Amino acid sequence: MLSIVKSLNNNLVLAVNDNDEEFVLFGKGIGFKKKKNDLVDESLITKTFLSKDNQNMVAIIENIQPDVLDVTEKIVSYAEKELNKKLNASLLIALADHIQCAIDRQKQGIDLPENTMQWEIPFLYAKEYELGKSALEKIQLELDVLLPPSEAAFMALHFVNAQDGVETMDETIFITKILKSIVKSIQTLFNVSLKKDSLNYSRFVTHIRYFMNRQLHNQTQQSNENEKLFDIIKEQYPKSYACSLVIKEMLQSDYGLEVSNDELVYLIIHIERVVSDTQALD
Repeated sequence: MLSIVKSLNNNLVLAVNDNDEEFVLFGKGIGFKKKKNDLVDESLITKTFLSKDNQNMVAIIENIQPDVLDVTEKIVSYAEKELNKKLNASLLIALADHIQCAIDRQKQGIDLPENTMQWEIPFLYAKEYELGKSALEKIQLELDVLLPPSEAAFMALHFVNAQDGVETMDETIFITKILKSIVKSIQTLFNVSLKKDSLNYSRFVTHIRYFMNRQLHNQTQQSNENEKLFDIIKEQYPKSYACSLVIKEMLQSDYGLEVSNDELVYLIIHIERVVSDTQALD
């Protein structure tokens, strides 16, 4: 059973189970008129957060206005529907905190310095950027707050970060910078503009993200069994192979990352596919 430690607002409570483990629970009306030691109506729970995962979670939540949490829950639900996947539960609090801070900055007349990455995100993460724009519209409609358009890009990174739950936000930003460099290399070498709305581009971005996650968490792939396949692929797609070597050199020299032939096989295939969707620039 779960019992109330503290009602944070009508929809959020701090609770404890029989093993004295603390949880933050989200659900419509779950904290309404609840007092310490009241039992939690578990049928109302829609999201669960283990409190020890973030020692500052309760303090963060208490700083978020209830209407901001409500609109964020709607934004997250819409994003899950559009992406057709469950997003990491931590997105609700992280995104609500981001939105609350953005609203607070606006009220205080504080403008964030321009970040050049915000111009790349619509290209690198088209679906997530559209979700960010949709979130701004939702915030304006329900909270009567008009946040700057640049916030759509920052929110997009939250949606990217929440899709597999293995990246921290710092890692997401780092991976985005590398992805930008890789895309630039491909477009320069092939003299093309990649189609960000194509299925092959989406698969390419997903591959790069998982490849970079393996690099960051020391889970790189290496097997001599695929050397024959590597020889076949590089012969079949010589230009994509040459491009992959440029990317490999860039990752080694600029970021200290080693790329195995196993990884190159998949990179070559994805380069070939994503370029096949494009047309040469004039």
